[in-house]
Amino acid sequence: MEQLQPPARWSSTVEAAGWIAERLVSFGTTVTAVVPAGFEAYARVLHPAEAPPWGGHRLVRWREVADWSGLPLGPDAQFHTVALPPHRPEAPAPWSGQGPHAGSLYPPDAEVLAEILRGATTTPEDCCFCIWDGYGWEGCRQLTSEGAPPVTLPDPVPEAVRRGPRVRLPARDYLLYCGPTEAITAPLDIGHGQTANLAWPADHAWCVASEIDLAWTYVAGSGTLIHEILADERIEALPAGPDDPLTRVEPFVVGLVEEAITKLLATGDTVIATSRGSVEAWMARPKRLRPGSLRTRADHDDSSRGSGGGGAVLRAHDEPGLRRELSFYLTVAVIGLVGG
Repeated sequence: MEQLQPPARWSSTVEAAGWIAERLVSFGTTVTAVVPAGFEAYARVLHPAEAPPWGGHRLVRWREVADWSGLPLGPDAQFHTVALPPHRPEAPAPWSGQGPHAGSLYPPDAEVLAEILRGATTTPEDCCFCIWDGYGWEGCRQLTSEGAPPVTLPDPVPEAVRRGPRVRLPARDYLLYCGPTEAITAPLDIGHGQTANLAWPADHAWCVASEIDLAWTYVAGSGTLIHEILADERIEALPAGPDDPLTRVEPFVVGLVEEAITKLLATGDTVIATSRGSVEAWMARPKRLRPGSLRTRADHDDSSRGSGGGGAVLRAHDEPGLRRELSFYLTVAVIGLVGG
């Protein structure tokens, strides 16, 4: 296969990922839906709330956000756990924009992690890496000066690789490349700021997973490895367990959403006000022969983000089912006020 970046190289030996599929549980449930079961210990490396080159002017860690909100950064914290306090703090929020970058390590963190991982495998020069095949880099366009047409950028993935075999795991297909431990950052050099979504050495001593929808990266390995990751002050990491849920929602958010659903069902519209902005919603109930709809508008506290809208189809005709649908969409919209 063609070179990705010396000494990393694209690979068609997708069977090398077979052991991972065998050790994953149902997608979207617990930690081991993302990273394989059977390891001694697990950790989450938290993606910064704001960092260059993703629009931030400085590095903002979750700990700084927790200090601002006065909320604890516990082992089970999601970003909204510390970024969406029940009451608005007096000080301005330390981050702006979209919040943590999902699905990719912060490049300097990836370099630190690679340094630690190298010492935790007997095969540091022989590792496999996966990149999700749905990023859509092919056909991307670059804006040019006013009046000039946009330029279509070349696909950084060679055509032979695009047409080649995939690593197929539950709900995700990946392109495979191989190289030394440090090649976890190899996709960065194809111009999209992306690190590997999956990484493991030939001896299967550890596995790293940056699921595309999560604002953190899971690492599974020995107790010694995880202890070293948690103790390294150059990165921000929390302990994790194989049976931990992938997502959680704070009780006060649940309460806000449930109150909003009751009003939405009664009047057809509602507003959810939070310390970081508001979500307005309008609903059309499903009819006997056609589905209903939900429209939302999010007004962010951060003026640089402005407002945004969304919509969803509602299919449940019974009230419990309709409440479940509304709860999902409204919770996503509220958490979306802070990103991550």
